[in-house]
Amino acid sequence: MNRNQASIIISEYFESWIKKDIEMFSRAVHDAAIIRECTGAVMEGKNELLIWFAQWNDSDNKVDYWEIKEIGFDEVRNVAFVEWRFKCLYDGKEYEWDGSSIVYFKESLIIELNEYEMKQDKFFP
Repeated sequence: MNRNQASIIISEYFESWIKKDIEMFSRAVHDAAIIRECTGAVMEGKNELLIWFAQWNDSDNKVDYWEIKEIGFDEVRNVAFVEWRFKCLYDGKEYEWDGSSIVYFKESLIIELNEYEMKQDKFFP
């Protein structure tokens, strides 16, 4: 696997949320994948991930954008880091933040994704 392949898979994963496309989402994640959101939620295994994706998207929830700023890739460890901007509507409330993810790959699919949130409003103390 190389940086370009990792970038494509990550982009498809993010895009699947914007498009509410469960097939695209399913193609990006490994059967044994684990996702740890910056909210603390943890989903493990493709079946659980597909249920989570469907439940989240079968309502008025929506991802307005999930913009990738930068992707780095370590070919030796098969891991990527991603910096991004995110905005969504969840349970009738808008959320927006900057974040990053560490994404591990197995068999050219996402096997583990760990999200980290950064406050959008920056300041110098």
